Amino acid sequence: MLGIIIGLCILLVMIIGMIWCRAYEKKLWNSGICAKCGTEWEYYDTDSHGGRGYKCKCEKLSDRYRCWISYSVDKRDI
Repeated sequence: MLGIIIGLCILLVMIIGMIWCRAYEKKLWNSGICAKCGTEWEYYDTDSHGGRGYKCKCEKLSDRYRCWISYSVDKRDI
């Protein structure tokens, strides 16, 4: 019985973590607009697990702001 309770707790934590991560990525994606400078995200790379990397197009920032998206919140064809 204890094993079932522990297993259900672990499953619940995993589900909550996935929901939180997707919500965080959606907020970071910001409808395709960089929150720091207001320009559109520009795709630049895909990692080995399928996550898409984006950077802002702002020319003024020496170190461009970047984000990585693994859930389908970006919905763009690459």
